[in-house]
Amino acid sequence: MGRARRRQLGGVDRLPSGRWRVRLVDPATGDRVSVGSYKTKAAAELAFATAASDQQRGAWIAPDDGRITLAEYAPGWLDSRLTSRGEPLRPRVRELYEGYLRLHILPMLGSVPLGRMSTATVRRWHAVLLTEGPGPSTVAKCYRLLRTILNTAVEDRHLIANPCTIRGAGVEPVEERSIPSIGQVYALADAVAPRFRALVLMAAFGGLRRGELFGLTRTDIDLLHGTVDIRVQRQHSKTGAELIGPPKTVAGRRKLALPTELIPALEEHLARWASSEARGLVFVGEKGGPVRPGVWQKDWDRARRSLGLDHVHLHDLRHVAGTLAAATGAGTKEIMRRLGHATQEAALRYQHATDERDRVLASGLDRLIQAAREEPTAQVHALRPVVDGAGDPS
Repeated sequence: MGRARRRQLGGVDRLPSGRWRVRLVDPATGDRVSVGSYKTKAAAELAFATAASDQQRGAWIAPDDGRITLAEYAPGWLDSRLTSRGEPLRPRVRELYEGYLRLHILPMLGSVPLGRMSTATVRRWHAVLLTEGPGPSTVAKCYRLLRTILNTAVEDRHLIANPCTIRGAGVEPVEERSIPSIGQVYALADAVAPRFRALVLMAAFGGLRRGELFGLTRTDIDLLHGTVDIRVQRQHSKTGAELIGPPKTVAGRRKLALPTELIPALEEHLARWASSEARGLVFVGEKGGPVRPGVWQKDWDRARRSLGLDHVHLHDLRHVAGTLAAATGAGTKEIMRRLGHATQEAALRYQHATDERDRVLASGLDRLIQAAREEPTAQVHALRPVVDGAGDPS
């Protein structure tokens, strides 16, 4: 390497201590940065040549950048992270990520400098988490979050390549769940407080999420045409703050045709239990305000215990909706559209499912519900559950 070229890249010089210092020009800032010091000039020359070669092939990280630990980097990542729609993380999603970092990622990896984050380090963390951690599903979510954070760290030039290369580590295992029968759905609807009866039926036969149900207003329900417009979801943070925003996914913003079997229950609910205001909430608490999650959960738990159905979760009722839709002959895209399951990319493909076809699905649901009510022992046979898609590890 010529002297002029070498001066451009940095150099080797002797310190008063007698050690030899290696410096390299950081192309991002134009400043000379120290790569380290060595006992002999030969060792320093070799280190300089290696660093210069790495820099030329794009495999060099400035020492200061590589020394930033994951615990130092993660808070800034959370602050700047955007969703697939270019929006800041929603409060609930941020809370979830903060919990994964605090409980499962940073205790083992927080002190590791990003420049030293290796595949072996990630593999050891993943193995410990699988053995001693919160369960396979949460481990997969934590792995996806770590992988996403380190992808950004690569872009920010804190490490050369993402060490999260464990095949299948980010895939959540499919949990086989017992899907309630239609008879059990009606039993649960009758066991909860009357103001929640329609909520249970809407979850089971409309496939709405809890936050979507809590976010419904009178203007979202069209009884004349038998449709429901899902525009927002209403949730609560861990501190109790009310969070109102768009549905979980891009495809979550949808208009559904309802089975006519649901209409009488909705008519009664709107007349007796919903807010009386023109744009008021459909599901409200005893004092007319938004339903508090704790109040709903307490009543739901009581209803489940009374029927010996402690294992049934509200989210399982969405699987009822998906399974019934599949039984009518609906394709995957139609089921995903109806349940609002999609990544941003997949949502574009689901647009081919038309409103007319959705009405056919609702009619098919009517036939199944009517047949089951005439034959109380009829069961909904569980199909492979559809898993929520997400661009983020959210």
